[in-house]
Amino acid sequence: MVYDYPRIAREVTGLVEQRITPILGTTKAQELVEGTTYIDKVAEDTVIGYLADNNIGCVLVTEESGLLGAGGLTVILDPLDGTTNALMGIPFYAVSLAFWGEKGEKYGFVKNLCTKEVYEAFENGTPLKNEKKIQPTCPKSIASGYIGKGFEKVLPLIDTWRCFGSLALELCYVAEGKLKALVDLREKARVVDVAGAQIIAEAAGIKVTDERGNNPFADAFFDEKGFVRKNLICAPPDLHEQMLDALSKE
Repeated sequence: MVYDYPRIAREVTGLVEQRITPILGTTKAQELVEGTTYIDKVAEDTVIGYLADNNIGCVLVTEESGLLGAGGLTVILDPLDGTTNALMGIPFYAVSLAFWGEKGEKYGFVKNLCTKEVYEAFENGTPLKNEKKIQPTCPKSIASGYIGKGFEKVLPLIDTWRCFGSLALELCYVAEGKLKALVDLREKARVVDVAGAQIIAEAAGIKVTDERGNNPFADAFFDEKGFVRKNLICAPPDLHEQMLDALSKE
């Protein structure tokens, strides 16, 4: 079956917004349910319910439940990227979706639930923000960075560093030129965090790899401990090469 990925993404995200908005800022949102926060559980259950109600046969890779379902379509979901921000009232969190279709097509979708900005792209297509083309022409040397082993090596390559708390949105900011790069050297990034935004960023010409220059999740999403966790180097090609060179030096 051929699915309309943009329509599904918008409908899913709309439902997530409806369900979590009433509990934002409440103590209920922070309660632990089945090992996760109540707000994350509500968001994920909303998406699972939508897929079931609309008979969308797919493998769902999701933050809280791991791997669910079966089918030729793979949907990679973070129903609330930036949960801590949402719980603390910091307006920077998103729904992130990636669709990997039966015929190899890929579509990424990220919506900032605070500003309502929508980022999307098909693989090798035109990257869009609110249906207008974006491009990574950042006028200043500013990047998002998560400190980990080797961070001191890339530190001099950027004038100013920030950390916002949502990898999906930060990677979209690189795609549209609000940030020059995103570097996460904590070995904590998972496929659900970046799959949607990676498609958007790569459509904009951004290189997205691990610290060795490899596609972070080309081999597997899970290992015996659960999600595979990786470092991320995301930048325009020239700067990306400089960062990899810096990290490779003893």
